[in-house]
Parts: sequence; C-alpha cells; structure tokens
Amino acid sequence: MAMLTLIAEPFPDWEAAAQAAAARDLANAVAATAPRSCSARYLIARGTEKPEFSSPVIRVEQLPMRASMLPYVWQSGTTARPLDGEFVHSLTPMLPLRSRGEDDGSQTSVTIPHSLAWEAPALLGGAQARLFPAFARRAVKLADVLLTPTHATARVLQRQYGEHLRVQVLPLAPPSEYVAGDDAAERRAALELPERYALTTAMPGEFGRLEWLFDALRTDPSLPHLVVLDGLDPRPPSKEHRDENGAGEPAVPDELRDRVVVVRPRELADVGAVLAGASLLLQPQTYSGTGYTVLGALGAGVPVLHADQEATAELVLDAGVAADASGPFAAEYSRLFRDTDALAQLSVLACDRGRGFSWRSAAWQLWETHANL
Repeated sequence: MAMLTLIAEPFPDWEAAAQAAAARDLANAVAATAPRSCSARYLIARGTEKPEFSSPVIRVEQLPMRASMLPYVWQSGTTARPLDGEFVHSLTPMLPLRSRGEDDGSQTSVTIPHSLAWEAPALLGGAQARLFPAFARRAVKLADVLLTPTHATARVLQRQYGEHLRVQVLPLAPPSEYVAGDDAAERRAALELPERYALTTAMPGEFGRLEWLFDALRTDPSLPHLVVLDGLDPRPPSKEHRDENGAGEPAVPDELRDRVVVVRPRELADVGAVLAGASLLLQPQTYSGTGYTVLGALGAGVPVLHADQEATAELVLDAGVAADASGPFAAEYSRLFRDTDALAQLSVLACDRGRGFSWRSAAWQLWETHANL
C-alpha cells in the first residue's frame, strides 16, 4: 500500500498562511483521489493546530519540533532519514532531503512555487533570500521530480540551473479561504469596504508599482475606490514605505485618502470576501508569487489588469488585459470602468478560466506523477 506524505509546514515567508491553507486543500483532494489501497499522511510541526479531515484515507502526524526550527533543522540531510522509502510531496521547497539509492523506494516531489529568489531577491529580505534558493538547489539536486505552478516559473529554473533541467507544471488552485463564503457581504461590511471598488495587492516601489495606480486615480477622477489588500505581497524593505510604527502599511497620498482604502485581512477568509466584491483586480507588479490571489479572483469572476509579468499572464490568459507601462496601464484601467460591456465580458472569461484550476485536478496529477516514477 502506497502512502503519500504531504509536508504541511510551508516556507516561512509572506505566503506561509496561504501555503498552509493550500496544503490542507491539497490533502483533502489527495485523499479523495487516492488510488485503491493508497493513503496519505499530513505532516505538521509540534504546536501547529491539527486540522480535522473527514476522510479515513488521511491521517495527521506531528513532528517533535516546532515550525520555527524546521528551516534550520531540515538543511541537514540526516533529518530526511525517517522519510526513507516513502512518497513525499511539498508545496514549497522547504522539506528534508538527502541523497538516496535508486532502489530504496523513496519518491520525492517538490513544488517551487515562484521565482522571486532569482528575479527579485531584494523583496525577500536577507534571510529568506538565502534560504529559498538554498532549499531550491537541494531540490534540484536531490528531488525525484520538480514541479512549478506555471511554465514561466519552470523557465526561470531552467535558466538558473540549466536548460536540461526537467520540470513538470502542476497547476494549483486558490486556497478555499480565497473563495467567498456565505458571510462575504458581512465581512466586507466589517472591513468598511466601499460598494464598488478595484482591488490590488501591490506595494510601493520599483517591484510593486503601487504608484502606477495612484497616478491613474489622479488622471481619472471618475474611477471607483481603490482597495489595497495589504499583507498578501512581500513588503518593500525600504524605510520610506513603512509607517511611523514600522508596520510597513503603504502610505496613501493626502489628495487620494478619500479614494483609497488600505485593508489588512483579519483572517484568510477575509481575502475571499474582498476578492469576490471587487470589479477588477489590478496587478502592476513586476513579479508573481504562487498566484493564489489571481486564481481566487478568476474563480470569483473578477478580471485582471496586469503588467504582462510572465507567470501572471499565463494564469490569466484572456480573462484580463495587459499593459507594461504606467501610461498604458492607467489608460486600460480607465477604459475598463468606462466600457461596462468589456468589463462584463472579461468577467465571464474570468469565470471560465477559473474553472480550469482545482485541487482535485492537482491531486490527480500528483498521484499520476508518483505512479510514473
């Protein structure tokens, strides 16, 4: 009987909460799609709350150490010995790995969720910018299969580690918390959101380009409110983007304070409510994380205006519009809110595109990947 062990503790970056939620969704899907006589194990750290799974196919086990220790302990190959002979998968490169013989029965698949460590390492900060590529290099060397959520991320890995590197694309899905629940309207009201708004997760600076959106608001006074969803993107390290308390909330120009709302979700379920209430998702960033926000927007029928960043463009396809400079971006922003028919058509396309991403499909492909090893 084959058992697939899922590493449920994510890489400790700004996406950690979303990745942990995604791991729970993947675990449910892996259990639901498990071939006959196969099962799954959900591995968490000591102190992490145990999720309750309804399927008897999956069981939860706790490691004898806390999550804060794992990035350091798992850099040693000896910590991978308890996983010898098992099928193992992680949604992030943080997992224990070691060199093994070809006949010990072990199979390890690793998802490299984004390419920030190579394309925008300054956004990760010193420790994360060192840890992420270190774990990725180990995965390139020791894992049986490398997976990425997009072809764009796969190409970055191949440029970094050689064109011969074999990478499979495993499309992911938004965490279930990024899908609006029955209380979505109440959550938006509690967050004091306007009735109609465009949404962004962009932060200030050369990578986040939140300034593009401020410029667009100045140019077109008829644009609806802009809601900035804080905390879903890496924060710029520069001091000028931090408030007086050092919290790093993006500063809104005085003349736009009545048109811009900065919101930090109280919990992940707020993200789904905020996404579902938006008319348009604005992504001027030069980078992409795992893409959960974009996938959540598409699932809610929210089109995306983006800066033609490769991974984002691949997820969106015809469910949005691209503009790679500030002026054209502002022009498209205004056009979409003037042309209600065009926005409505894009919303239909977003719904269609969103249906193409599901955890069940991801789980099927993961089982198939291990079956083919």
